[in-house]
Amino acid sequence: MNSNNLENFSGKVSDKTIAPLREASHLNPEFVDCRGLEVGWGIKRSLAYQLLNDGKIRGVSLRRRGRLRGKRLFSVDSVRAYLASQMKNGGGA
Repeated sequence: MNSNNLENFSGKVSDKTIAPLREASHLNPEFVDCRGLEVGWGIKRSLAYQLLNDGKIRGVSLRRRGRLRGKRLFSVDSVRAYLASQMKNGGGA
């Protein structure tokens, strides 16, 4: 049997799976970090912080009490809304 083929219940060989399809939650996150913005949309760190400071996208900083450093996460919904608004405006800022 070919390793790419599966034997179905009737004993016939098929290249199709019988497993139900599910959306992977890691492919559709609610928040991403700077690296996720760059991988998903090509938005680099400096632009991400500029959009955040201008109120065009939303984000949250996770930091433990008394610590100087933390982790900045950006709302995927706000990034998508910003990009959609740019499409409606013809791409202008």
